[in-house]
Parts: sequence; C-alpha cells; structure tokens
Amino acid sequence: MGKIFFVLDEKDLVTLESICLDKDPEEALSFVLKRVVPQVRKQLPCLAGQLMRADRR
Repeated sequence: MGKIFFVLDEKDLVTLESICLDKDPEEALSFVLKRVVPQVRKQLPCLAGQLMRADRR
C-alpha cells in the first residue's frame, strides 16, 4: 500500500498534543475516528484502483 496524507489544522494539532501528554486512549480513538478516518476514506477508491492494477502485473 502507498502513502496516505491527511491535513491537520491548528485545533487538530492542539488536540493531538493533548492526547500525547495525557496518553488518553479514548480521546485518541475519538480523534482518529473523527478527523483521520474520514480523510483516509476519501483517498481509498484511488488506492483500490492502484492495487487492482498492481495485481494484474
């Protein structure tokens, strides 16, 4: 699988820093589900097409 890039705004960075300092697993999971997963899902159809083409080689 290739690389996936996603964008974090300033509020996200503050939240991420808080998660790192608190080591709060519930907050970390919530952050990933709300902010990261939706951005990754947008990129999956493109990745699926690339993977399918790679399998044919």
